[in-house]
Amino acid sequence: MPDPQRLLNTLRQATIAFRNAPGLYGRYLELPSDTEDVLVAGDLHGNLINFKKLLDYADLARRPRRHFVVQEVIHGSALYEAGGDQSHRLVDLVAALKCLHPTRVHYLLGNHELSQWTDQAITKDGMELNQVFRLGVSTAYGENGERIYQAYCELFSALPVAIRLPNGVFLSHSVPGGKRLKDWQLTSLQKDAFSKEDFTLGGAVHALVWGRDVSPETTRRFLEKVKADLLVTGHLPCDEGYMVPNSQQLIVDSKDDAATAVLIPAQRPLSHADLLAGLIKLNQLP
Repeated sequence: MPDPQRLLNTLRQATIAFRNAPGLYGRYLELPSDTEDVLVAGDLHGNLINFKKLLDYADLARRPRRHFVVQEVIHGSALYEAGGDQSHRLVDLVAALKCLHPTRVHYLLGNHELSQWTDQAITKDGMELNQVFRLGVSTAYGENGERIYQAYCELFSALPVAIRLPNGVFLSHSVPGGKRLKDWQLTSLQKDAFSKEDFTLGGAVHALVWGRDVSPETTRRFLEKVKADLLVTGHLPCDEGYMVPNSQQLIVDSKDDAATAVLIPAQRPLSHADLLAGLIKLNQLP
């Protein structure tokens, strides 16, 4: 494990970098016009091996105009023998990478990070995942665990919830369901101050990370509201590592053996077929 004080410094520096990202308006991030392409990972859920493959492929040091987006980093299946979830280790790596490339590494808020940070219960297979994550931090860092846990929550509170590429491709963890979309507006993400209601059921941020409606009509209406052409999301498990639910959307899932990501050109208009041409199967990478 990293030195606790050094880790705290890294987490705080990364949090500042997320909050001060160029092009950030509230919780909505516009990437710069000179962005060449963007590597987008789906849900990672603590998978260190898949993250390493993505990082090697991104090759950020030699691709100065490439951006790298990760999402749903926490709540994985790897547990400590003494108890608790190990996925905080991937948060550490993402934070360190953000410090190394502060303007080109982005961490989209997912429903799991939102639930952890705001202490809204989330369960799977009979486990309360927030408690298991917190126990993992305590197991790893002992008496320093509470300070480090609070630093994780502070980092989660700084994450963007939507990203737009220069060519009109829109990235978010999910999409508000059809009923919630009726009153949802992009401006609700662009304001300077957010209230507790934004992050709970019925709120603008909550709706954007928890929705499961992938119907063509909902996707079309959502893209009209955000003035975008194509949508890339995560959130939904995909047996094949990705899903094409309609003619304007791509869902990527990066957590398992079938893990997939997508490399999106950012300098030209894209068709849906162009978007799908950028799919990358992680098990085919070195």
